[in-house]
Amino acid sequence: MNTDLKIPPRSKSELTPPHSLVDKLSGLVGQPFKLTRKTRTDGSNARKLVAGVLEKDSLPLPAMAGDYMIVPPKGKGVPRILREYMDTYLVTSGNSYNLQVWNRNPVSDSVQIEYSSGETVSARDVRFVFLRADSSNNRIDSVVILTPDYIEKKFGKFGKPTLKHQMIIPSRIRQEIVSQNLPILFYSDTPRVAKFVSNIFSPPKRQFYSVPEHGDPFSLQIIKSKVVEPLLGLVIPADSTKTRGQSLEKIIVKLLGYDLNEDDLLAGSYPDILNQLLEVKLQDAATVDLGQLSPEFEEVILSSPQITTRDIRYLIALADPETQQVQAVILCPGEHLGHHFTYVVNTSYKCQRSIPMSFFDQYAGRVVFNP
Repeated sequence: MNTDLKIPPRSKSELTPPHSLVDKLSGLVGQPFKLTRKTRTDGSNARKLVAGVLEKDSLPLPAMAGDYMIVPPKGKGVPRILREYMDTYLVTSGNSYNLQVWNRNPVSDSVQIEYSSGETVSARDVRFVFLRADSSNNRIDSVVILTPDYIEKKFGKFGKPTLKHQMIIPSRIRQEIVSQNLPILFYSDTPRVAKFVSNIFSPPKRQFYSVPEHGDPFSLQIIKSKVVEPLLGLVIPADSTKTRGQSLEKIIVKLLGYDLNEDDLLAGSYPDILNQLLEVKLQDAATVDLGQLSPEFEEVILSSPQITTRDIRYLIALADPETQQVQAVILCPGEHLGHHFTYVVNTSYKCQRSIPMSFFDQYAGRVVFNP
């Protein structure tokens, strides 16, 4: 495959639109394709076939070196054909096709490419190109182009692996937050949480580790007013990451009006301050350890009312690695983290979604986009 296809487009807006992709790939229907029955070999050959067609036509203009950054470490998980932000898959036989997407949740807003202009391309912007190969005549029978959102709405959510999740805060974005007059990245509560919180401060009625009842959690506006100003400029003494994080949690618990002695042990729950639906992180490097639960994957945390990982509020204190002084604060629901930062994991993983083969059967002899 031409290495030029591994360079992203100059802008997301320059990606070839769906109707033009359908026209470009229409010539693949009926093309010879001999199956070797070796998964990697056949997959690679399918990708080369698509790449060859794209290269014969006009491609989006390439981004210039220095004008963009591939955010995931080592480019792990980004689409293989970056110029068209596209992944290819070969569909053969069976009752269903098991789509496997490695090292990213394809329906998340996790930033994959960041341009110097501030524009970003996220995981959910990818276009999946499925080549249906007919083993009886060794030819391409159809081409189906689908987006992650279409797949999830039509066939259900992608499966979630159990892993230790992490998030990258790029240095440029960190500096933007730190350099603001009030160094805070803030969003208000999600609609589900907004109906559940109190907008007036009064001393908490329950313990910080208690399951919240209606009116227990303070709105994020109140948490902002009670916590952010005392945290800015605060020094969290150097120690192990776990110990420093617990020190920050205790400070916030007290600022929110809970009774807590210095020797009290923290609950170690998710979120850290359960009664406030608040997860607390102290960070002095680019990588934030999120643990086994992440807003990248929506998962129900409370059933009544239904609160998910996207609703949980995150307070991330950004500390100077040299002085240990808190320079800025991120305070927002989990659903907004992916808009600014990039989710990663510390090992390879795959998100899977089964698609019935009958779906592909109905488009024999055609090229379609999100039909």
